[in-house]
Amino acid sequence: MAVRKTIAAVGLCLPLQVLACDFPAGFFFRQEVNPGDLFVGRDAPIGSEIRPLRSDQVAFSSNYIRCALGTRFDVDSPMPKLFNSSLVPPGEVILQTRIPGIGVVVSAHILAISGAPEMWTVVPGLGAMGFGVPHHLTLTGERVTSLIKMTHLRYRIIKTGPIDPGMGPQSLAGHTLAEFNHHTAGKVLEMVFTGGSINIALCGLPSAPGTQISVPMGTWNTKQFSSEGSVTEHSPFSIPLRDCQAGTLSINPNFASLRLDPRNGSSVLDAQRGILGLNSDSDATGVGVQVLKADLSPMPLTEEVQMIRMQNGDIQIPMAARYIQIGKDAPVGGVANASVGFTLTYK
Repeated sequence: MAVRKTIAAVGLCLPLQVLACDFPAGFFFRQEVNPGDLFVGRDAPIGSEIRPLRSDQVAFSSNYIRCALGTRFDVDSPMPKLFNSSLVPPGEVILQTRIPGIGVVVSAHILAISGAPEMWTVVPGLGAMGFGVPHHLTLTGERVTSLIKMTHLRYRIIKTGPIDPGMGPQSLAGHTLAEFNHHTAGKVLEMVFTGGSINIALCGLPSAPGTQISVPMGTWNTKQFSSEGSVTEHSPFSIPLRDCQAGTLSINPNFASLRLDPRNGSSVLDAQRGILGLNSDSDATGVGVQVLKADLSPMPLTEEVQMIRMQNGDIQIPMAARYIQIGKDAPVGGVANASVGFTLTYK
């Protein structure tokens, strides 16, 4: 009697979702970004931020999409790249726009579950939170699968080189900041500028030291101050603007706006009343410096304030400053200086 050997083959079936996401067939989402109409000063140094860091989170799906551990996205941009630039921190990459002298620094990723960045392994892992574009994004962590439905975009726009002072408004629309290519589903996400423009500021500033304005405040006896909020006489000053271009419209729509931010140890004591604390070179106490507009009303701090309608040629933005008693205690004499930086925009 013959003995017949039977060999049974055991197969291992893996779910199809391994190393994949359950994107619906044909899934694609475009995140539309409008940075606004931006103005850059003709005298702004290379490396200046034209649009400070902006952060946006957007849902790309109404329902969570399940992704398996090991899912990979290649995140890149078709824009030309400038690596190892001294204009940005080490590791950041500048994406060059089609506008000469204008670049964008971009960080982009997908939020998983609670949005914790540690759920991703990022290579090379540079830029803001390690998600600087370009990079490779791999889902990691303790979970076998994770859920995704939102993107997180950070970007800032900087001046990377000389800008033609004679150019008109330049559109930012059409620049693709980031594309997310899933290793099996293909391109599923992209982030695109769909609006915004770059405009050359309508005025220039005097050459140094004209960009540093000293305001003689005078010498005052502490008896000048009688109570909290009491003030000295104001000291007028002005910010000069050179070679302004108002355009040819009969009614000029453009204004110069001014923003003041504390510097050199000064602090904001009351933003709406324009009151600054003394800087680190001062030893007087009990007083601050109040910045005023031309009509002697308080100049708000840390916000853009419309100041003067543009006109052709050189113009001045008149302002004033004075000392003001802060607190109930009598001031103590000494050096009393305050410092602010000013930013001009034209709209």
